[in-house]
Amino acid sequence: MSDNTDIAARTQRFRDAVRAFTPPPPMRYAKLMPLKDGIIELREKGASLRLIRELLATVNVSVSIDTIARFLAEVNGEINAERRTKKSGRRRQIASKASDGQSTPVPTFTEPSSPRQSSSLSPPSERQRIRGPRIADPHNL
Repeated sequence: MSDNTDIAARTQRFRDAVRAFTPPPPMRYAKLMPLKDGIIELREKGASLRLIRELLATVNVSVSIDTIARFLAEVNGEINAERRTKKSGRRRQIASKASDGQSTPVPTFTEPSSPRQSSSLSPPSERQRIRGPRIADPHNL
């Protein structure tokens, strides 16, 4: 009989502990979370990120300006644009200044000069990129 009451008491204590549990703060901005209100207030007053970093250094919190910017963006709920890792597939046309001051587009791709090469090669936009080292074509040297 005491086993049943003992198990019931343990179960009840466990349930109480589960209800009282609060998750630990995230480690990502552990240094900045306690100072969140002050950082937001400084930024609303127009303080620069560099000034905020210097003020945080006076209370022995050393973080970079980029970290403060990411923290503020995350706290304010702003969606960060993902950093571009690859260049876009399109090529820009380079503009050159003409003698009359007008800018004229200069094509970025020129056709091969010999007819033999033009029939065997397609423009760079149509060719498939081959993975591996770039090896010089002996016909184009």
